[in-house]
Amino acid sequence: MEDYRNRPRKNTPHLVRVIDDDTGKTMGRVVDITADGMMLVTKELIEPGKTYNFRIVLPIMVHHRSDINIQAKAVYSNPDENSEFSKCGFKFIELPGEDGFILEDVMHKFSLVG
Repeated sequence: MEDYRNRPRKNTPHLVRVIDDDTGKTMGRVVDITADGMMLVTKELIEPGKTYNFRIVLPIMVHHRSDINIQAKAVYSNPDENSEFSKCGFKFIELPGEDGFILEDVMHKFSLVG
């Protein structure tokens, strides 16, 4: 598979949950992230090409916020080493101004900037 990333992704050692805003269902956890996208490990069926509205639960409180909202497009979904899970890549489509700033701040605090 060809890699279209503009920035190197950084692994996050923290439990960062992702919730589907449309269903309220926990979709999985972030494995790595940049300001452009993320990889999620999930048990859920992810449809490449589909756009999702996610809420990312932050590992720390930033600017009085404990989560951010993003719109992301699924780029791929591949089986994980553990057959119960899939690794899914997402490209951020819409990251509202303040939420983008908060994500960047969290990435800097945890040295996740690529």
